Amino acid sequence: MNIRVCAIILWFALAACADYTNAPDPAFGLPDTVVAAPTLSRDVQPIFTKRCSIGGCHSLGTQQADLALSPGASRGELVNRPSQLKPGEKLVIPFRADSSWLVAMIEESSARRGSFSLMPLASSPLTPNQIRTIVNWINRGAPND
Repeated sequence: MNIRVCAIILWFALAACADYTNAPDPAFGLPDTVVAAPTLSRDVQPIFTKRCSIGGCHSLGTQQADLALSPGASRGELVNRPSQLKPGEKLVIPFRADSSWLVAMIEESSARRGSFSLMPLASSPLTPNQIRTIVNWINRGAPND
């Protein structure tokens, strides 16, 4: 057998041994606890970095919906900025998570989102604890800390 055929057989053999019964980590390696007084740098930015500013989504290079959530850019892109998807909505309104479009886009059961897809797109939703941490940061005034 040539080396290519051996490699294909080995790949299929290893794939057959994979454990598909365990669900992937819903927190994507991030802590999955609610942070009551979160900071942007310690608690919120890691969520944005790992779950939102990856691939072709909200990175500095792609800026889907004209939004970059990369370190150093996310707060300026979010706070008191208008939504490109829904005119009249602001992405983050300090102290008012319930009125912030970002929250509507990440909460699984948000009627405000309407026909817009739940974010993050093409991935599992943020965990309830991650969402609550972001909400708590907004309700703290979305400080640049």
